[in-house]
Amino acid sequence: MNLLHKPRVLRFVSRHLLCSVPTRERRVALTFDDGPHPRETPRLLRLLDARRVRATFFLVGRNVLRYPHLAAEIAARGHEIGNHTYNHVVLPLLPRRLMLRELERASRLIQSATGEWPRLFRPPMGWFNRSMMRTVAEHGYRGVLGDVYPQDTRRPGADVIAQRVLERVRPGSIVILHDGVAFGPGDRSQSIEAVDLVIERLRDRHYEMEPVGALVERAQAHAPGAAAAPARHGLHAGGQRPSTDGRLLQRHAP
Repeated sequence: MNLLHKPRVLRFVSRHLLCSVPTRERRVALTFDDGPHPRETPRLLRLLDARRVRATFFLVGRNVLRYPHLAAEIAARGHEIGNHTYNHVVLPLLPRRLMLRELERASRLIQSATGEWPRLFRPPMGWFNRSMMRTVAEHGYRGVLGDVYPQDTRRPGADVIAQRVLERVRPGSIVILHDGVAFGPGDRSQSIEAVDLVIERLRDRHYEMEPVGALVERAQAHAPGAAAAPARHGLHAGGQRPSTDGRLLQRHAP
C-alpha cells in the first residue's frame, strides 16, 4: 500500500516535507534516489540530455564515495543534487549525534565531488519524526519528499511505472523515482525505461520538467506580492524551517 497517495496522509506529510509546489503552470520535478549507480546513472544522464530535461538527484553518500566521478557528472550536466544520508538508514531511530554524522558525511562527499554543499534533503524510505525534522532544519536543509511515487523499486514494468506517474501527476508535482540501489545488487532498468515514457507523455500534455529548486523559485517569483516582498526562505539559504510536530509516518520504498 502506498500511503503517500492517501489524501489525509499526504496532507499531514506536506506540513513537514515539501511534497509539491503550489503552481498553476504545467511544470513538475523528476527526482531520483539512491545513486549514483555505475550502470543506470550514466544511462539516465544520457536520456535526460537527449530529452533536454534537468532533474534532482538525492545521492547516498557511500555511493558517492564509490563513484565520485558520477556525482560530478550529474552536477556538470546541470542537475540538482540533494542529500539522501550516507548509509540510507532510518534517521529517526538514530541518536542526534549519529543523525548529524549521516547528514554531514554525505554532504561532505557531495561537496568534494561537485564543489557544492547540498541544501535539499530526502529522508531514506520517507521516515521522519519531529526531532529529526528539527535537526534537519537547524542545519540548513530543506526536507523534500514528493506527491507521486509509482513504487518503481518493485519493478512492475516500465509501462506500469509510467502509467502510475501519469495518473497522479499535477502542476507542481514532485515525482519520486530511483536510478540507484541503497543495498546490495539491484536492477533499475525499468525505472530508466519508464522515464523516457513519462517525459514523452508529459510533453504531450504540455508539461515541462525542472529541478525541485527551480520549481520552487519559479513559484515564489510568480506568487502574489513576490515583486514587493521576495521570498525569505530560498532553497539556497537552507529553505523554510519545517513544522516540528510530526510523527514517524511514511515509508515510500522497500
